[in-house]
Amino acid sequence: MSAVLNAAWVEGCLLEEYTLLSLLSQKETGEVSLWQHNRLGRRILLRRCAADPEVYARMLGIKHPNLPQAYEAAGGEGELLVLEEYIEGPLLSGCLAQYKGDPARVRALGIALCDGMACLHSRGIIHRDIKPENVILQAGSGTLKLIDLTAARIRRPAPPGSADTVCLGTAPYAAPEQFGVAQTDARTDIYAAGVLLNILLTGEHPSQRLAGGRLGRVIRRCVRVNAGERYGSAENLKRALERV
Repeated sequence: MSAVLNAAWVEGCLLEEYTLLSLLSQKETGEVSLWQHNRLGRRILLRRCAADPEVYARMLGIKHPNLPQAYEAAGGEGELLVLEEYIEGPLLSGCLAQYKGDPARVRALGIALCDGMACLHSRGIIHRDIKPENVILQAGSGTLKLIDLTAARIRRPAPPGSADTVCLGTAPYAAPEQFGVAQTDARTDIYAAGVLLNILLTGEHPSQRLAGGRLGRVIRRCVRVNAGERYGSAENLKRALERV
């Protein structure tokens, strides 16, 4: 696992070699800005957030088709700076209408999402905030990219009955255990993925309308209240989607 660098040093290098192009987002959890290399023209993102440094440390240098590459992570004074790959393309949140009523497209997107989740889970990382705003469809190829590990945590062994000490995530997509009921694990992301697939297919949250058909049966298992009744891993969910 690569080490998290000193924030002041990384920021100094960034200012020497890159020019700030724009501030892409700014909210309570942090900000994301777009920078361009002065000589090479290469664009990267700078993410300022209060994320767990170990999450990004475990992802440094990892290349995966469904995740942006993290180049550097730097910690200092309660803030984490992350330099990561810039993915050009629309957010899934702006493309929902293209998927409604199209099981084949929803299934294909779900399979790609499973691959991204599986990569994170294999490194002990639980995303905890899977939603359309955290999915980019890469320009040109349409490849799914699962972004933003601000709410992610490292999965560690915990005594039975214990719960996460901090509740993070976006309420409509958050599994019951994210509200202090239990420890989050891979099945927490499975729940959010099920909610996402249901919204893509029907335009509605599962609590309002559950998808039908064979894909609907897969989704219904994803969003079980009891985590033990969901698919146990992203790989298992992917296999179920491939059989639809």
